[in-house]
Amino acid sequence: MNPLYPNPHAQSCPWHASAELLGAPNIKWCEATVCSWISEPANTWSNLLFLVVAAIVWFQCRRSAHAELRWMAPAMALMGVFSGIYHASNNYLSQLFDFIGIYLLIFWLLVINLRRIGWITKARQTPSFVLLVIGGVLLVHLMYLTQLRFQLIIAVASLAILVTELMARRVPEERVPLGYFLASMVLLALAQTASLADLTRLLCDPDNRWLQGHALWHLLSALALYCSVQHYRRLRYA
Repeated sequence: MNPLYPNPHAQSCPWHASAELLGAPNIKWCEATVCSWISEPANTWSNLLFLVVAAIVWFQCRRSAHAELRWMAPAMALMGVFSGIYHASNNYLSQLFDFIGIYLLIFWLLVINLRRIGWITKARQTPSFVLLVIGGVLLVHLMYLTQLRFQLIIAVASLAILVTELMARRVPEERVPLGYFLASMVLLALAQTASLADLTRLLCDPDNRWLQGHALWHLLSALALYCSVQHYRRLRYA
């Protein structure tokens, strides 16, 4: 176990040994750790909305001719599953998979934008996506070892999506209505505010097993991603 991060589980609890072996996560959210196989109930169950939204998106995009759209539902489902496992188990390996789940969708949206602005070709979308995911995982581990908050990677990636979306709108064919995109940005901003309030303990009730600031982050982020998918469904993929 990395001595820089304390084990969140008591010695007699189910996940204590795994956190000793695999490392503890680099962050402790407000919700108190329960001595159970689901160590953070609120932060775990709130990921179910990702699965609900993924099912809706799958029905919308399953027959699309464009692989860009067909990948979004599986990516969102994996995001919800990996995040749920992480909050249930609270160890570094499951936290790493939580970030992989996020990367599977957020980096996909980013490479679509990079193709739209001409920085990569359509043929390079998938290789670029794979490199971004691998690079992101390596960066997470490096930042974990050096005690840097790798949660910032998601904020930087979200900012990159916003900037490349604005850049893409210089091309007339890419100027689709921005309603869904702006809605997703507002929801993400609210989600980040809730998560920061949880992290800083500005709003914190550790024993609330139904709703936490970080759980609200999951719920709002799922809605934001739904809006994002609706925006990307309007784009051209030729």
